Amino acid sequence: MLAVIGVAAASHAGWRTLDPGETREWLIRWSGTFLGINLCVILAAGILEWERIRNLARRLFPGRLLYLPLVFLVGGTLYTALLAPQTHRIFYDETLYLSIGQNLAQLDRAQICHAGGETYGQFRCDQGEYNKQPNGYPFLISLLFRLVGTSEQAAFYFNNLLLGTGAVIALLLVFPAGGSWRAGLFAAGVMTLDPQNLHWYNTTAAEPASAVMTALTLLAAFHYRRAPTRTALALLAALSAFAVQFRPESLLLLPLVLVLAWRPASREPGVLLAMLLLFLVLTLPLWLHLELFHNHPWGSAGKPFSLEYLGHNLAVNGWHYFDNQRFPLPFTLLAVIGLLRPGGQRFERGVTGLWFLLFWGVFLFFYAGSYRYGADVRYALLSAVPLAVLAGLGAETLFRRLSHHLGASAVTGTGLVAALLWGAHLPFMPLVRATTDEAWAARADLRFARQMVAHLPPESLVLSHNPSLFQLWGAHGAQLSLLRSDPVFVRQVLMPRYRGGLYFHHNFWCNVPDKLQNDFCDHARAEFHIETVVEYREQKDRYGLYRLRPKSTVSAP
Repeated sequence: MLAVIGVAAASHAGWRTLDPGETREWLIRWSGTFLGINLCVILAAGILEWERIRNLARRLFPGRLLYLPLVFLVGGTLYTALLAPQTHRIFYDETLYLSIGQNLAQLDRAQICHAGGETYGQFRCDQGEYNKQPNGYPFLISLLFRLVGTSEQAAFYFNNLLLGTGAVIALLLVFPAGGSWRAGLFAAGVMTLDPQNLHWYNTTAAEPASAVMTALTLLAAFHYRRAPTRTALALLAALSAFAVQFRPESLLLLPLVLVLAWRPASREPGVLLAMLLLFLVLTLPLWLHLELFHNHPWGSAGKPFSLEYLGHNLAVNGWHYFDNQRFPLPFTLLAVIGLLRPGGQRFERGVTGLWFLLFWGVFLFFYAGSYRYGADVRYALLSAVPLAVLAGLGAETLFRRLSHHLGASAVTGTGLVAALLWGAHLPFMPLVRATTDEAWAARADLRFARQMVAHLPPESLVLSHNPSLFQLWGAHGAQLSLLRSDPVFVRQVLMPRYRGGLYFHHNFWCNVPDKLQNDFCDHARAEFHIETVVEYREQKDRYGLYRLRPKSTVSAP
């Protein structure tokens, strides 16, 4: 253990001396490779452990109950896909994740492309940038894009599938906490019917994948605690290494894994040391990433994390579960019952409660951590699985009490399910179906930009604040800021290459009162002749596509 700590400390001291530019380039080049190796280790360990996992599943779900997980996998996937509106809700981060996935799939480079596009099925990027978020989710998207091609629609379907997967994991997690398949049924139902889950699992945001990977890793930790084999420990180490690379707060998973796995793992110190080294090697890009961005402001004018945000965020995020406005109060009450229910497995229920507390509580200290700050209610997804598990245990406890006093367990169970659907889901269906007016201008920008692609001639390039949009849709895009920051590159490289012309995208950032972004739009109009191709209106805002032609440089004699 001391050796592992010493290696980690020495490595950290060495990283502090690295050139940031070289570190970024290294991460762009090698992040995808490390994640690919990590995934291979997960698959190999899973195959070796498969027989034990299958036997355990057969014991937990005897007979036809074995089909119960499949019901929720399909049901959860279809429910969010068909009920909630398919839309982006966090702008323009979702597009950036897909752009990195496109670059990983086509170029094996973990970058956002600032100038490039796809021609005859081959993607080219002249300028790229490393993103501030870890690359776990873009890596999964890159696998999808490698299989089916670059497709924004496929990314939506992938997140739909994640809700069904999350429901199955919630179902399985009730067993270590002392529940039965009935508790699992309720837990999977709560996971599926959570209105925020239904909203966000029909987007391309990174939070759904982060929540599901965290839950899968903790399921592996509970499995290892029950069956402490070396292959189960290897599977847990590899899953932990993969799961912490989705969002910065994903590292909160590690104390939970240590609490669950330390006691059985400590019986074989040599194996434990090997698994810790495996974890550190697989997460090498993450530690470099964190070192690179440890002083990043995350969009805050002051401190991104501070105790001063606690009071306001606690009032909002705590009341979120009790005001019955955006989250069903019955689910909250069931979770409280589940956490406090009598009987065994108190340790496991306590770990599940701690899981919720950590991933809910971390955002209380974040400047943008309020669930009513823009679209940041998405952070509630990261604590949705443990809440669903506890609610499932609470529903089972309530079911047993009612059955004991009323008899006729089948009727009681049906009545409880009906009551939850009527009181905890039906009132929220209008909310689930709503697109909501948050980010309406950015949503309009995306809708109109998609329509603009049809007006672009072959071999053309769009200069935009959001070139990733056009790259994902098969066109070529570049950052509008290049007109000012690198005019030589624009005139000597881009103009000759794109014989179909250069086009200016008047977008969301040209409309909002942001002087820096507005200046890029004004500069395009000042330096070029503008020819209108198509224009659109949404409320007071204008969106348009314009052909850029160089102004004459010939002077009078």
